[in-house]
Amino acid sequence: MWAKIENAVEVSMGNPTVGTLTTSTGLQVEYCNPSFIWSDDSTYIAVPQYSYSRFWGFGKQRLLIIDVSKNMKWQSPKLAHYIQPETFDSGEISFIMNPFKKPIASKYTTNTIKETFKATPALPYNRPQSDAAEPHC
Repeated sequence: MWAKIENAVEVSMGNPTVGTLTTSTGLQVEYCNPSFIWSDDSTYIAVPQYSYSRFWGFGKQRLLIIDVSKNMKWQSPKLAHYIQPETFDSGEISFIMNPFKKPIASKYTTNTIKETFKATPALPYNRPQSDAAEPHC
């Protein structure tokens, strides 16, 4: 099984890139940051995803945890302008929010993620809903 980011472009000059996460199972998720990692047992992918609205453009990132074999994803609320996943071992993901400016280390267990994140099927070519109704942060 594999995953890659396709069609990555800069969000804006000097900022991180954004592209489409594509897996060997046919899953495609837009607006993803190329900083994604697999869990140590290759069950999950953790990938930051930009929020987006037609009016405001790219906003804060949320963390997606995707179970590729079960075709499920769990989506956090918007957490930070940039998320850097660090490790995903023994059912615990560690990441840094805003690593370039006032970094904050954080972590979740897969049990906490399943209890608190929004769960949805990870359908092939899954386009995120627009955040146009939400205030831009």
